[in-house]
Amino acid sequence: MPVITEPGDDGVVTAWFVDEGGRVEVDQLIAEVQAEKVAQDIYAPYDGFVRALVSINEPVPQGSPICTLFDGDDSQQPMPTALEGASAPIAEVTSRVIASPSAKRVARELDVDLTTVTGTGPTGRITEADVRSAQDAARSQATELVGLRAVIARNMRRSVHETAPVTLTAPVDATEMTSPHVTAWVVHAVAVGLRDHPLLNGTRSGDSFTAAETAHVAVAIQIEDGLVAPVIRDPASSTVEEVADEIGRLVDLARAGELSSADHEGGTFTVTNMGSLGVDSFTPIINLPQVAILGVGVLRTVPLFDEGGSVVPRTLMTLSLTFDHAFVDGAPAARFLARVVELLEEDV
Repeated sequence: MPVITEPGDDGVVTAWFVDEGGRVEVDQLIAEVQAEKVAQDIYAPYDGFVRALVSINEPVPQGSPICTLFDGDDSQQPMPTALEGASAPIAEVTSRVIASPSAKRVARELDVDLTTVTGTGPTGRITEADVRSAQDAARSQATELVGLRAVIARNMRRSVHETAPVTLTAPVDATEMTSPHVTAWVVHAVAVGLRDHPLLNGTRSGDSFTAAETAHVAVAIQIEDGLVAPVIRDPASSTVEEVADEIGRLVDLARAGELSSADHEGGTFTVTNMGSLGVDSFTPIINLPQVAILGVGVLRTVPLFDEGGSVVPRTLMTLSLTFDHAFVDGAPAARFLARVVELLEEDV
């Protein structure tokens, strides 16, 4: 047992990497030992066979033998060791953290620094669970929100605190959809539907709501710094292809950081599409000062029964409408959602 703290103080063997009577080669790792919270590796100083291994966690005075190394001949004479007068120690060892083999493996896989992990095992030994907990804690550490990210965070919190959000979902049979531009297809249908449902088309100020004569639909766009929502002007008066071209132009400006304040002004409703991320339905957050937002899910082909009872493949998409119940009741919101579904299924 090497002297780690003070000669005569007890240490323990925490792991053997050889068996009783097993053959070892010079510089082979044979054991891990520990005194207080410092661990060291022990390497064989010679070729030979090991016997008289002390038990795991049995107290052994530092400087006392933990095993005997034989050269393997009939005399079974133990090999000389550094404790018997050799000029060099049995092994060059360094202090390090105490961790189980599985904890070390997981730490390498997850790139976790073991020196930052607090062990909960016996005598402070780091376990695999400790490593995973440390990684989870590191991921959850708060980071300061700055710039656009801070603005987005404030707006999201304000929306949640100042609205009474309710989300309705409805499937759309998109099997007959002809446009490859899903977001533009939905934006156009929303703008047409809002003509007959003015309670969802407009902006609020305090407890007052002002309905808009024309629907100007904001489209959520993910960029590196967060989320922006530039506005498509009167998409109901344009074709789906024209709406798609305008969305493409705004996406290019957003990613280049060249959107102007005018691009964000005047929105009366918002559409956000998470279908490209494989999301079916979700609860989008209202984009203040608007009172409603429509989420678009992924297109999925599923088996359904036709009128004759046969199973046929159909392509479905889920819409998620979040509205402020303080300004809009459930029934008119549901009727608007049904109208958008109708327009999409008619491919208007």
